[in-house]
This record gives sequence, structure tokens and C-alpha cells, in this order.
Amino acid sequence: MFLEKNFAKLIIFTPIILIILVTTLVTFSQIHHLEKKFLSDREKLKEKLIEEEKYKLFQQLNSISNFIDYKNNLNKQKLKDKIKRRSIFIYNIIFNTYNKEIGVVNKEKIKEDLIHLLKDLKFDKKGYLFLKEEEKDNFIAKIYPAFPSYKNKDISNIKDENHIEYLSNFKKNFKDKNEGYIVYNLKKNNDNKTLKKIAYIKKFEPLNWYIGYTEHFIYTENETKQDIIDRLNFINKKESKLIYTIDFNKNIIQGIEDKKNSYTNLSSYISSSIENKEFDSIKYYKIENNTRLVAFKIIKDWNWVIITSINLKNLEKSILDILGTNKKNEDKFIQDSILIVSILIFFGVLLSIIISKKIENIFKSYKNSIENQKNALKHINATLEYRVKEKTKELKEFNKKLKDKIKDEVNKNREKDQILFNQSKMVAMGEMIENIAHQWRQPLSIISTIASGISLNIDFKMYNEKETKNDLKSIVDTTKYLSQTIDDFRNFFIENKHKESFNLVDLIKKDINIINSSFKNNHIELITSLEDITMFGIQNELTQAILNILTNAKDVLIEKINHLEERRIVKIQTKAINDFVYIYIQDNGKGIKKEIIDKIFEPYFTTKHKSQGTGIGLYMTNEIIIKHMKGEIKVENRSFEYEGIKYLGACFEIKLPVNIEAV
Repeated sequence: MFLEKNFAKLIIFTPIILIILVTTLVTFSQIHHLEKKFLSDREKLKEKLIEEEKYKLFQQLNSISNFIDYKNNLNKQKLKDKIKRRSIFIYNIIFNTYNKEIGVVNKEKIKEDLIHLLKDLKFDKKGYLFLKEEEKDNFIAKIYPAFPSYKNKDISNIKDENHIEYLSNFKKNFKDKNEGYIVYNLKKNNDNKTLKKIAYIKKFEPLNWYIGYTEHFIYTENETKQDIIDRLNFINKKESKLIYTIDFNKNIIQGIEDKKNSYTNLSSYISSSIENKEFDSIKYYKIENNTRLVAFKIIKDWNWVIITSINLKNLEKSILDILGTNKKNEDKFIQDSILIVSILIFFGVLLSIIISKKIENIFKSYKNSIENQKNALKHINATLEYRVKEKTKELKEFNKKLKDKIKDEVNKNREKDQILFNQSKMVAMGEMIENIAHQWRQPLSIISTIASGISLNIDFKMYNEKETKNDLKSIVDTTKYLSQTIDDFRNFFIENKHKESFNLVDLIKKDINIINSSFKNNHIELITSLEDITMFGIQNELTQAILNILTNAKDVLIEKINHLEERRIVKIQTKAINDFVYIYIQDNGKGIKKEIIDKIFEPYFTTKHKSQGTGIGLYMTNEIIIKHMKGEIKVENRSFEYEGIKYLGACFEIKLPVNIEAV
């Protein structure tokens, strides 16, 4: 009653309220989306600008690092050129003086004059000349400013680690040449500090003299360091950069430390990079509450850390300048959106009132029509109820018949599977009888031959007790072999679906023993590569599955390969990977045709004549592997190489779980 009374009002006001709600939600959703997009664009732009600043810092530090390498190499080359020129200069003095005086005075006098002459030569204080004379693999110090106390002494046997290293390098470098550079470590005179030095040495053969000039690397290195410091100070002054340099002990080498001492925050980062030997990369970090981006590069050889940075606060102004126009456009769009929504609401309300009036009139006419239809529906419902009951009864009877039919079909399928298993067993039994015949033929022949021989010996009175005992022993051994053969075949036919642990190698060897005589009689070679693997599953069924594949391979080789023209080969390989065992059985029977390879596991499918095959052997193998052993089996044509010859044939791949209970 209430609904009928107020339905007209609901028709009028409900659309109006919905229009207002929808338009308002859509508008605010768009405004929120724009605001969110603006903030997202701002963050993306900020990240982009930071990446650009990172690249600038990288370029700056990389340029400084390259400049350090360049100056280092340049100054080292200058040092090498300098000491070489001075060594050659000294050599020329000795050469010219020797040529003037030789023949006029004796060699000892020439040596004495030259030593006095060389002692008076003065160069800068950074280096000095030295002279050693070689006497039967010993070296006598003639001029030796680094250690004056060694003058005229044999320095070959001096127990000094630096001298031992120096002489070792000297002998190694000047074994086959008369001049060259040598780099070595040597303590300063009257000082425990060991410094790296470089010398250019040239041999004057007439006197067996080695003349050289040497300098410490440290002087050149200090000059290089000062060049770099001057360069960095110049960059700071010219480009208004904040670059400064510290050593591994955090002492300032170049630049002015930040007044707030903000770079002390880098101590842990720098120490970590030094400990981890991260000397080749440039590191970036944000400090001072993420308002400053700092980058540093470690110069390992000098124990330097070069640091530079930028103020991220300056990026905010750039971001606002870039996004300012977009923000104005968004504000204008929001104002226009609100105006359009207001107009839409007004016209929507007006249209809703007009439509609502028409709907109200239509509703009244429909109300009368519905009342008339209610009576008709009551009659129809009564009729339908009766029909539904009848159909329900029919459906129950149909379901019962369907269940009975399904049950009959399931029983038929089970009988069919059992028939297939029995047929498979009968086929296997026939093949086993054939294998028994092959296995027994030779032993029976041996027994017959021995018995005939004994009979002949008795007839011709050539009886020998010892030989007869040996012949009888052979008969006993042969009958034992026949008995063992019967046991092997009998075990194969025992119905045993009991799961047990077994050795895969032993199982395959049993299959080989069963079929071996048949293989030999048909000139088939068997190649095995077996891993020692223990499994848990149904042993007898796996034995039958493998034997089916081997029998199939034998039949294919007999059919397709002429043993007089080509070898007949069957290859068996096993391997374990993780929790699975893989068995590969391959022949060289030219392979299976593409159009039938997908059908060989189907029941009753065979490529043999009806008198030779039933087509259930490989089907039963597939059923055993998949349903009983919870494994997988597939076949494909593969080539393999044996004794230098390539062959092609079908390869059966069996994948089994090591433990069937674990699957």
C-alpha cells in the first residue's frame, strides 16, 4: 500500500538523485585523477632531473679520473725519458774517455780515472748515478750513493731483502740484453722507509760495467698530485663547483670542507667501499635528509677519495617552472568541468521530471493489465505443476536407466582390459617358449653328444673311467643350467603386483638372460651402459615392459636389417637424474615412419603380418609404465654412433620415479 502511494514520488526523485550522485562522483574522480597524475609527473620529472645530475657528476668524476691517469702516465714517461737520457749521457762519457785512453794507459788506470770523473758529475737532488762491475756472476759496487758503505764490495751476497729482490730482477731483465729499465724497491740510506724506484741501466762491455741512473717514483708522483690539486682548485674557482679531496684517514687534501661537516655522513659509505675494494666504480648517496646528492670516486694508488655534490633543493624550482603551466591548465579544466556538470544536472533534472510523468501514466495502465494477467497465471501455474511432476517422474526413470547403462559399460571396459592383459600374457608366453627353445637347443645338443660318446666308448671297449666321470659331470652341470633357465622363465610368469625394492641392473640382466639366445641366433649385438640404481615398484611388470620393447626391437631388426650386409644392434642405457630413472632402449632398424609413430602404443596396432603380431605388446608396455609404475614413455627416431659408424633407429625413452610411493 505504501509503495503504491509513494511510487510516483520515487519515479520523480530517484533519477534526479542518481544524476546528481553520478555526475558529482565522476567529476571528483576526474579531479582526483588529475591531482594524482600531477604528483606522479612531478616525481617522475624529479627522478629524471636527478638522473641527469647523476650523469653530470659521473662525467665530472670520470673526467677527473681520466685526467689523473693521463698526468700519471705522462709524468712517468717524462721520468723514464729523463733517466734514460742521463744514463746514455754517462755511458757516452765512459765510451769517449775509454777510446781516448785505451792503448795509452792500462785498464785499471782508465777505470780509476773514469770513477773519479763520474763522482764529480752533478745532476739534480732527485736522482743519482751508480756503477757496478761484473766479476764471474758477482757484482762489485764501484759507485753506490744509496749505500756508501758497500763501495768496492760484492753486493751479490748481502743479506738484505731489497738487495736480493733488486739483483734477482736485474739478472732476470739483463740476461739476454745490455740495456733497459728496471723497477725495484730499495730503502733510503740511513732510513727504514722503502720506496719504489726506477733506473735505466746500460752495460759497457769492455770494462764489464753496468752504468745506470735512478730516481724515486715519489718525486714524480708528488708532482702529479700537485698538478691534480691545482686542476681541481681551478675547476672549483672557474665553474663554482664544490669538489674536494680527502685521504683514507679523512684528512683534507684539497678543497674546503662543508661548514656543517655534512660529509662526515659519508664515512661509513667510503669505509665500506674501501673494505669491499670497490675502486673502479663511482658511488652515489643522498645525505642531509635527501636534500644533497653526493658522488665520490676512490683513487686507489694514492689513497685518495675525490668527492663532489649538488643541492637537490635547486631542482624544486626547475620542476615548478616546468610543471607550472600544466597546473594552470588543470585548474582551468576543473572549473570548466564543474560548470558543465552543473548544466548537466539542471537539464538532467528537468528531463527526469518529464520522463517520470510519462512513466507514471504508463505504469497505471500496466497495473490494470497485470491484474488481469494474474488470474490467467494462477490457472497456468496449476497446469504447470502437474506437468512438472510428470516430467520429474520421467527424469528419475531415465537417470536410473542411464546409471545401469554406465555400470554395464564400465564392466565391459574392465573385461576388455582383462582380455588385453591375458592376451598380452599369452603372447609373452609364446615368445618365452620360443626363447626357452633357443636357450635349451645348445645344452641339449651337448648332453646328446656326450651320451653318444659314452655309448660309443662302451661299444668299442674304449671305456675310460676318468673321462666318463668328467663327461657325466658335464651332463650334470648342463642340466643345472637347464633347471636355472626354467626357474628364470617361471619367475617371469608369476603374477606378482607386490611393490618391492629391486636393483634395476639385476632386472635388466634377467631380461637379457631370457632373450639373449634369441638375439645371438639372429645375429643381434647387445650394448649396455647401466648405472647401479635401486628402485621401489612392481618388479615383474617392469620386467615384462622392458622385455616387450626388446622383443619388438628384435622383430624389427630381423625384418629390416640383413645381417650379412649390416650389423644388427640394440643399445640399452640407464641413468638417474634427481628422483627419476631414465631407461633408453634403441635399435638401428632405420626408425618408425612418421605417419604411424604416434599410433604404436594403441591396442591392436601392428605393422607385422597377422600371423606374426597382435599389436598389444607395446600397448601393455604403455599401460604398465603409465598406470602401474606412474611413469612416462615416449618413442622417437634418433641417430647414434657406435665404433665410428652412425646408425638410425627407434629410441624408447622410459621415465620412472625411483620410489613409486613418493609420487
